[in-house]
Amino acid sequence: EVTDPEGDAISYDWSFQSGTPMTSNSSGAVTVSYPNAGTFPVSLTINDGDNSVTIPETPLLVTVITDLPAFKHLPVLEPIMKGDIATYTLNAEENVNVVVETPEGSWTTPMMRYNDLSLPPVIVARRGDTIEVNVNNNLIASDEDTTVHWHGFKIPGSQDGGPDFPIPAGTSKTYSFALEQPAASLWFHPHAHGTTATQVYKGLAGAFILTDDITDALETNNELPSGEYDIALLVQDRQFTDETNAFGVRDLVYQVGMRGVLSDRILVNGVEMPALEVATSQYRFRLYNASNARTYDFALDNGADFYVVGSDGGLLNTPVLVDHIMLGAGERAEIVVDFRNRLNQQIKLISRAVNNNSADSDVMRFDVNREVTDPVVLYASLPANAEINTRLTEADASVTRDFVMSMSMGPTGGMAFLINDMTFDMSRIDETVASGAVEIWNIQNTSVMEHPFHAHAIQWQVLDRGPTGGILTPASGVELGWKDTVLVQPGETVRFIGKFDPVVNSGLYMYHCHILEHEDAGMMGTFEVLP
Repeated sequence: EVTDPEGDAISYDWSFQSGTPMTSNSSGAVTVSYPNAGTFPVSLTINDGDNSVTIPETPLLVTVITDLPAFKHLPVLEPIMKGDIATYTLNAEENVNVVVETPEGSWTTPMMRYNDLSLPPVIVARRGDTIEVNVNNNLIASDEDTTVHWHGFKIPGSQDGGPDFPIPAGTSKTYSFALEQPAASLWFHPHAHGTTATQVYKGLAGAFILTDDITDALETNNELPSGEYDIALLVQDRQFTDETNAFGVRDLVYQVGMRGVLSDRILVNGVEMPALEVATSQYRFRLYNASNARTYDFALDNGADFYVVGSDGGLLNTPVLVDHIMLGAGERAEIVVDFRNRLNQQIKLISRAVNNNSADSDVMRFDVNREVTDPVVLYASLPANAEINTRLTEADASVTRDFVMSMSMGPTGGMAFLINDMTFDMSRIDETVASGAVEIWNIQNTSVMEHPFHAHAIQWQVLDRGPTGGILTPASGVELGWKDTVLVQPGETVRFIGKFDPVVNSGLYMYHCHILEHEDAGMMGTFEVLP
């Protein structure tokens, strides 16, 4: 018998959905049998005869599932060849009825999509290719400008898709550029100032997989998983209305807080908690944090290690064994997960609790249900002469720049998001860079939350990071890879170094926080690369 400090007996009263069958055992464990999948309230009332309290005041919502929806692969866009130029078309459409599949059922949600596709598309291209992308802005009802920003690409500023070259509703633009960088998991999304966050949230984004001779050789020599064992995972969080209307529709809910939009459902390739059937083999997963604001700390629920083989800008020279990897908004990683000796097991990919989450979150499940012989022996290191192995040092840099990311109350009471005490002004050029220069950028975060810092035009190498004013720790492991987006924690300084390539870099580019709501609110600046 349990008593309170005054000796009164305490009783516990669990409250479940009315009519739900329930049993308990001698240890007090309660088993509840729900009639179907769905979300149900649960609360606990504690009573000592004089007083009672219900925990929590608002009942918990428990999601009951019967089975998981199937994983969906992203559709690959096929080009039309015009001589040696691969030509693609991206039609930005709105009010596309997308079927959203979840463990508790499915519904239709009107979204924005490219080419009326139900899922974000993938473009696969090869280093040395020249591509053209014809973008048609069909957001007529919304009357919104759009762009397509080529995130992680080393291309001229006029083709970069920043807010300085908007595509008005009802008009078109053709992007044309050569792919002159190592193989990498890149991506694309809108970047029109003021509507970037909402357009990405509503569904405009896609993956871009760039290959080269090195990745081809690794795959041919069975040193890297390929083909059906190489899978893109576009991870986004979304919120929908609680109820499905008479037409089977749930609308997107877009709620902005200080940290941006943090929604309650995690989607992988457009599906909530999908189950992917895998074989007893090694798989290469390209992890894209395509969420507006959320930081993920990816891990396997069985605690198993996995290899990180690539970062934003391409492959790591040496695979790095880890048990988790944290990605801020806009960051990517390529990981290799080993399912050998896991036949008939179910393993979940989760996101561990991070700064803006209170608990672990399920992301997807791997069902190991097919036995195969895996020929892959993961590469130990890349060829010594590979361009991607180039290491820059502080001695190579001719310029050092400081960027301070901060937050404060604005003049009208709202939150101001600042870089170097300034908000974005399209008419202002904040920094001027010489083509071919090697520079060090010091990024300081003086705010109370993490910010992913993204710079267009370039891939960087992290030199070191640590508490501002304290001892900085040199980069190691995963952070030896090339990066275009770097998560900077509160009170932290990150220093990185990069070369502005004279072959491809010229014109105007942006640097900004990749929490898209912060970017739209002005946490962004402009730099110009001059000959």
